[in-house]
Formats: sequence, structure tokens, C-alpha cells
Amino acid sequence: MANTLKFGNGEWYGKKDTILAYNDENSNYKPLPFDFSRASKATVINKDGLIEEVGSGQPRIDYKDNTKGAMLLEPSRTNTIIRSNSVTAFNYGGNITNSDNTAISPDGTFNAMSLIPTTTQNIHRTGYNTTAGTYTENDIVTFSCFVKSNGYNFVSIGGFFGSEAAVFNISNGTLVSQQTNVINTKIVKFTNNWYRLSTTYTFQNGIGNGYLYAGIQVMDSETGYAFTGDGVSGVYGYGFQAEQGSYATSYIPTSGSAVTRLADACSNSGNDQVINSTEGVLYAEIAALADDLTRRDISISDGTNNNTIRFHYHAVSNEIRFQVRASGSATVNQAFSITDIKDFHKVAISYKSNDVRMFIDGVKVGTDTSATIPSGLDEISFNQGGTGQPFYGNVKDVRVYNTALTDAELKSLTQV
Repeated sequence: MANTLKFGNGEWYGKKDTILAYNDENSNYKPLPFDFSRASKATVINKDGLIEEVGSGQPRIDYKDNTKGAMLLEPSRTNTIIRSNSVTAFNYGGNITNSDNTAISPDGTFNAMSLIPTTTQNIHRTGYNTTAGTYTENDIVTFSCFVKSNGYNFVSIGGFFGSEAAVFNISNGTLVSQQTNVINTKIVKFTNNWYRLSTTYTFQNGIGNGYLYAGIQVMDSETGYAFTGDGVSGVYGYGFQAEQGSYATSYIPTSGSAVTRLADACSNSGNDQVINSTEGVLYAEIAALADDLTRRDISISDGTNNNTIRFHYHAVSNEIRFQVRASGSATVNQAFSITDIKDFHKVAISYKSNDVRMFIDGVKVGTDTSATIPSGLDEISFNQGGTGQPFYGNVKDVRVYNTALTDAELKSLTQV
């Protein structure tokens, strides 16, 4: 048994347009580079827990709550808020005083905004009634921002009209309530008591006339929409983002126009010396970005979809599917439910003629005793084999073995 390809597990070697897997058999280090691409800048959480911008083509290793890091692969998204971190973009709301550069933000610099309710007895909110592009009715929109308490502990974010907002407690990091058109919400704690809040909702075009009409409302209690502020206390804000999609992706800074972060792609590592077409194991520790019912694959293949061994998130909620395809025909096709694909899971498929075994988190979930194994396997990619069904998610660890493993070995490899 040889672990012929290793990737991640705290050992990350990346530069522009490439990130390395490796083979260290017999203490002889052999690099096995992946081709990596992303034709735009992007942000990531660095080892200090701060938001950091990296250049075009630079792989991202995300250290959010994870000292070993995980490669982050995301789809293309556009932040339609034209100034994501300046009060000059706020053009809707009232009874709130907004100021730039008043506190240290989640990127570690003194560039956070302050949002201070006035002494008027009323609703205190601020936001956007125009963006760099309009939305159409029933678009799925996710609005997100970073918020920190500066005297007030409750905020509502999302759409101002059409029951599109949710209320959060930013002292204990909990969701308080959400309105009827909200699809999902998320609150994530960052450094120095910052939280990133997101609200995903179905856009109601008839109310907003195509414009976003979204932002943040400061509250003095769980239901305290209208109150008299003291003119001093409020909240801090940073990194406002509106994107079409069912979940918030990494922060996309803007400074005068909409910005698109293009998709990450990672493929074509390995060779026929480290990938055995007769028998072997493909293993990964992975977490999805969302349970959004889309295909997202990791495969070993001959560079096509015709000959491949793979597993993927499937178009069914919280499901992982294992497949083997030989000469264009599926010889193994089994799916299994898990608790939450957004959590990290350890997944392995051991393959050999008439002996395919599938493990998730230390449990054998499936077998196939009549499988034909494809020939010509010589690359590993974060897609289905070829270019389709790219993997989007977080990747802690990937390994390839050049022999099939025993059940005991597979259990140990995938044990959580």
C-alpha cells in the first residue's frame, strides 16, 4: 500500500496559477502540481483570522476556525453594492448617523463604519435603494455584512420591503426571527466580536421596482424597531455585499462599481505513475459551501467523463454520491444521506475489479461486487473528469492510494 498523492492536511504549497500535491515515498519529495485558475482577485481568512485580499490566480487557503487551513473553491459572484465599505453608498433610510473609518474592521485596519441611531423616536435604518444593476422578481438574493455591537445588540438586515429581513442578536451570535420571504440566514463569529450576518430571500420586484432596497436596521431589543436613540451608541459595520445566489460567498470589496469575483478551478494533478488504473483509493476531507442541490465533483479520471472514479455532492439535499464510469457507462452509482454537507466529512472510495467499497466518516456505506474499473486513469481534478461539475467547497485533505485498502484501513482513514 502506498499513499502516492497527498494534498493539504496542513501542508500547502501554492503560487499564482498552481497549487502542489506531492508524493514523498522513500523520503523523496516529488511535486505533483494542480493547474489552478481564477481570473480575478478574491478574499480569504488568513492565519491571524483576518480578511486578506489575494491576487488573480492565487489559490486561497482559508483558516477560519481551522489552524491547518482548507483550500477554498467558490463559484463566480458579483457584489452589486458599488461601495461596499463606505457610507457614501448609503442612499436610503433615515434617523441614523453614518461615519467612515471609526473602528478596526475584520481586515485588521481602521476602516469600519459607525451607524448611530439619532435621538428621534422612530425606525433607525440605512442602506441602498440602487445598486450597480437591478434584480427581477423571484431572483434569489443574499445580502450580507459584518456587524459589531457599539452599545446596541440587535440588528435587522435584508430587504426593507416585501418581508425580506431577519433579526440577529450580535451579543450572543443568534438568529432572533425572520420574515416570510427569507429562505435562510447565517451568523458567523469573526475576530474581536465581529459577526458576519447574511439573509437570503426571494426578491419582490413589484415592491422595489427592480432596485435592491436593502440594508441594516439598528434595534434596541428583539422587537424594538422604533425607539429613541442616545445619539452616541450604535453598531459598527463593514463589508456590505449583495449577490444573486442562495448563500453568501467570501467578501468582494467594491469602491465605485460592481465587482465580480470569478470562479476558482483546480484540476489536472497526478500521472499514471501515482494513479493506478487497476486498483486504488480516492479519499478527501471536504465541506460544502451550501446545500444548494448542485453537482460538485472530485474525481480521478483519464481527463474525460468517460473513465472516472469519483464522489460528489448531488442534486438531492445532504447527499453524497459515488460513481465509477468505464468507457462511458456507469458501473457503480450509489448515493447516501449525511447529516449536513456543510460540515466536514471524510469520504473514501476503494476500487478494484468486482470490489468497490465506499466509506463516510468511518462507516462502510456501500459496496459493489460486479464493478468494471476504467482504464487510463492518470489525473485527479476538482470536477467530474474533464471540465464539468466543478467542485465548490472547502478541502482540508485529499489522498490517492495505488492499492485497494482493507475495510479496517478505510475505517481508520475516514474515522472522525
